[in-house]
Amino acid sequence: MGVQAEVVHVFVLIGASGDLARKKIYPTLFQLYKKELLPKNLAIIGYSRADVSLSHIRKRCVIDISSDEEETYEKFWLINYFIKGSYENERDFEFLNHYIYKTVSKRTNRLFYLALPPTLFEVVTSNIKRNCMQKGTVDWTRVIVEKPFGKDSESAAKLFKHLASLFKQEEVYLIDHYLGKEMVENIIYLR
Repeated sequence: MGVQAEVVHVFVLIGASGDLARKKIYPTLFQLYKKELLPKNLAIIGYSRADVSLSHIRKRCVIDISSDEEETYEKFWLINYFIKGSYENERDFEFLNHYIYKTVSKRTNRLFYLALPPTLFEVVTSNIKRNCMQKGTVDWTRVIVEKPFGKDSESAAKLFKHLASLFKQEEVYLIDHYLGKEMVENIIYLR
């Protein structure tokens, strides 16, 4: 196998202007960046239908930094971008794909993090599959779906079936950040 050109990693945060993104996802990404646990050639693209800017998102993020972290914090925001777009409109996802291709790199690994209400999972994942996974430009794609996974077992089964129709099993990650919450809260009693 020959030597590959360097592939850029792209983290697309869909729902970038929401509470989950500003309180959990961006702060976590900063912590990983600060500890040098993210790839060196990473671009983070916030995507949201809200009429905001990256500076607006940055101001609203809940990230505590010390005075010795200010330079690292500034560098972290230099790898961030923002695109306003609809979740339902296919043309906006075509633009997102074009933006990644032209602005970031012609060859990428793409991770899409859905920090969205469950009512949008199906339309957004369909748009990702149709418009953001072109052969030859993407080495791998991963989709992370943040809970809840439907409102009952029937809607959860429908979502799982939908995701399985679009992506291979290894391309989809389901995250429930509160799965272990009760256990963590009760850890004092376990000690």
